[in-house]
This record gives sequence, structure tokens and C-alpha cells, in this order.
Amino acid sequence: MKTLFVIVLGSLINLDNVSAFQFLISRPSFVATILGYIAGYPLEGFLIGLLLELVILDFSPIGGTTIPNGTAAAVVSVLLLGRINPYLCFIIGLFAGELYSYIEKYLRIFRNLFNRLVERQISSYDFNFGKLVILSMLCDFIVFAIYSYVVYFVFVSFSGFLNSNYLLNVSRVATLGILFVTLTSLYFKFKNQVRKNA
Repeated sequence: MKTLFVIVLGSLINLDNVSAFQFLISRPSFVATILGYIAGYPLEGFLIGLLLELVILDFSPIGGTTIPNGTAAAVVSVLLLGRINPYLCFIIGLFAGELYSYIEKYLRIFRNLFNRLVERQISSYDFNFGKLVILSMLCDFIVFAIYSYVVYFVFVSFSGFLNSNYLLNVSRVATLGILFVTLTSLYFKFKNQVRKNA
């Protein structure tokens, strides 16, 4: 039941990414902390959220570029906590967020259909397009929820294999490596930006 609640809440929060509001509550640092608290892993959720935030900060959403979805990464990471070691949860979540960004490309193309329908309604002076907006958000919600559950189910199915000491050590080193590369990249980006502005 807790798993279902985390998926539903994560899917609602994901709407903040593109579909509605855009209050930045879909940032991984916020989502992972809230969902981690609900799932019973408040500290782990908070730390995973911070790590995901650091990594995703390195991507620039310029133009039509889709960056790794931090909400998907946070939901998958939090769902796997307690079943797989937290280092591996972070890495799987990161890959899940990256994979979902490709799905988001197709969702954007699909949403263009709704845009054309709204434009057609507006050109005929019909401003009653609330149903189309709700239908578009419902599609985003359903796709995100199904994706989160499928990724969770696949990795839980292999959790026996993924809980080996070898993978614990490898995922710990990989997490430190990811953080080192990310922090180094951010440092040089900020350093170059300061140099340009000076």
C-alpha cells in the first residue's frame, strides 16, 4: 500500500515538471525527502535527493533538450530503499531518471496533438478547453505511474542478486566516482562562468 501511495504521490508531483504549476516541488531534493519520509526512510531519502540534485544540476535544459527526470529518479530510488543497498538505489534511480527523459520526448510530441486541438478551439472562439488540459495531465500521470511501477517491479524481482556484498562495494565506489565527476564538472563550469563575467 505504501508503494502505491509513493507512486501516486510521485506521479502527481511529476506534473510540476512540465504539465502544471511549475513551483519546483518536483526537484529531486524535495521529492526524495518527502517520499523517503512516507516510505519510512527519511534520512536515506534526504541524502539520495541531495545526491540526485547535485548530479542533475550538471545538465542544462536548453531549448528542447530533456534532462534526466529528477522526480522519476527520486521515486525509483526511494521505492527500492530497504530492498537494495542505498548506493545502488541512487545509481538505479539515476538511470531510471535518464531513461524517463527519453519517454518524455515522446510525451512532448504527443502533447502537441492537444496543443493543435486547443488552437483549433480558440480559432473558432471556443475557450472551453479545460477537458483537454486535464486529459493531457492525466496521460502524463498514467505514463509516469506505470513507468515507476515497472522499473520498481523489475529491480525488486532481481533484489536477491543485487544484494551481494560485491555489488554493495562496487556501487559505493561508483557513487563516490559519480559525485567526484559531478562536483569537478560543476566547479569548472562555475569557474569558467566567473572568469567570463570578470
